[in-house]
Amino acid sequence: MIKTKKKTIHLPLVVTGYVLFLLLVIATLMSTTIPFGVLLFNPKVMHYNVAVIVIALTIGTLLPVFIGYIIGDHSIKSKSKLNHHFTGMLFGLLAYWLMLLLTITIPIPDKLFTELNVRIMLVNVLPSVGVAVIAAILSISHVRSRYAKHEIIEYKPFSLLLIVSIIALPLWSLIQNVITDTLSIYSFLPIVIVAIAGAISFAGLHKTKLKTYNKVIWSAISVSILFFAMFVLPQFVSAISNYLFPMPTAGTMTFLNWCGFALAIVAWGMYWFKQVKTLR
Repeated sequence: MIKTKKKTIHLPLVVTGYVLFLLLVIATLMSTTIPFGVLLFNPKVMHYNVAVIVIALTIGTLLPVFIGYIIGDHSIKSKSKLNHHFTGMLFGLLAYWLMLLLTITIPIPDKLFTELNVRIMLVNVLPSVGVAVIAAILSISHVRSRYAKHEIIEYKPFSLLLIVSIIALPLWSLIQNVITDTLSIYSFLPIVIVAIAGAISFAGLHKTKLKTYNKVIWSAISVSILFFAMFVLPQFVSAISNYLFPMPTAGTMTFLNWCGFALAIVAWGMYWFKQVKTLR
C-alpha cells in the first residue's frame, strides 16, 4: 500500500478524529444529557420517561462511534500506538456510516413495540448493536488474515465496506424520498456532496504515487471526515448557541446552522491539505 515508514501519514486523521469526537461529546452533553438531566430534579415531570430519553439519545449519538474505535484499536497486530489509534479512527468512521444506515433501515414494528419508551430505546440502541457485530466480524477476520500486521486500509473487506456505505447512504435516502413521494432538490444534496468531495479529494492525490484503488480509499476517508464534521460541528455550534441565545429567532437558527456547516468544510479542508502532504 504505502512503502514509506513515515508515521506522519497517520497523524492528520488521528488528530482530526479525536478533536471531532471530543466536540461531539461536548455537544451531546450540552444539548441532550445536561438539559434532560436537569429535568430529573423537577418533581412535575415523569422521571422514568426523561431518564429513558437521556440514556437513549446519549447512547445513540456516542456509542456506535466509540464501539467502532475500540474494536478497531484491537483489530491489528502492531507495536505502534499511533497505528492502533489510526485504525481505531478508521473503524470509527465506518461505524458512523453504519450507524446512519442501520438507523434508517432497521424496522421497528408498531404492533410488536407499542410503548414509546421501548421504541425510543430500540431506535437508539439497535444501531450500536449492529455496528458492534459488523465491526467485530471485520476485526476478527482481519486479525486472522495475512494482512493482520498491515494497515486496515490494505484489507479489502474493510475498504470496500467503507466505500459501499458512503455510496449506499445517500442513494437509500434518495430512494426513500422517491418511494414516499417527498422528492425535492434537497434530496439530491447528499449524493452531490459525496460526488464533489470525492472528486476533489481524488484530484488532490494526483501528485502522489498511490495506485488508483488506494486513491479511492483515501478519498473515501476524506469524504467520511467531511460528513462526520458536518454531523458534529453544527451540533456543537447549536449547543453553544443555546446557552448564548436562549430564545433564538428562526433566522438566527438558520444562520448558526450554516455557520456549523461552514466550519465543517473548513475543518475538512484543513485535514485534507495536511493529509495529502503526508501522502506525497
